[in-house]
Amino acid sequence: MNTRTYLVQAATLVAAAVVCAFVSNAVASRERQVKLVGYYPAARTVPPRVETTPAPAPVPVTSSAPVAPITTTTTTTTTTTQAPIAPVKPAAPVTASQPPAARPPKPAEDPLKKFAPHEKQPYIEIAYDDVKTLHDHGALFLDARRTSVFEQGHIAGARPMSVWESDIDDKVKTLFNERSDPAQQALPIVAYCSGGDCEDSHMLAQKLYGALFNNVYVYKDGFPDWQKHGGEIHTGAQP
Repeated sequence: MNTRTYLVQAATLVAAAVVCAFVSNAVASRERQVKLVGYYPAARTVPPRVETTPAPAPVPVTSSAPVAPITTTTTTTTTTTQAPIAPVKPAAPVTASQPPAARPPKPAEDPLKKFAPHEKQPYIEIAYDDVKTLHDHGALFLDARRTSVFEQGHIAGARPMSVWESDIDDKVKTLFNERSDPAQQALPIVAYCSGGDCEDSHMLAQKLYGALFNNVYVYKDGFPDWQKHGGEIHTGAQP
């Protein structure tokens, strides 16, 4: 079979297929028909516009002219009846409104609440503001400097407890005997020295922690910072 014959047969088959497709589409139902591209028979159809006539407004009904009242007169006696007048009730007395009851003031929060015992830490370093709060509320202050320096000037109410003097262990023992109850051992204690590089207050805090005191604070800036803020100072051997 040569090429020309093959092409003629192929074209014949394609044409027959196209004709069959058109015939099948023409006799198919509306739902199954395939519309050709660009075939929109109703695209230019515009439905007629229906003008609606508004309903007439209702005519207001007006009443007829008022009728004059009919009066009856007699030649003998005219009786006039007057409706009884209802008594007037006295007005209720005006009283001043009572102000709403004042709410009771909230109880003041305990300023020492945040200084809770810390059993897992030997001490906590604090600055002047916390030191002042503890001092104003009667916390125990311990001066870890030497006694001779303590006597020259110390925080008012502080007790001398130098870690470099031989009686330090006796002083810690005495303090423990004074506060042997666990509730007393949980009270805040502030240790201080000369601030800066001075570690005496930290060493004292470690000794107190070993003696079961679990609420010890170290004034990290020490006595010079107390002086700078104008804190109360005592001199001599007594607190």
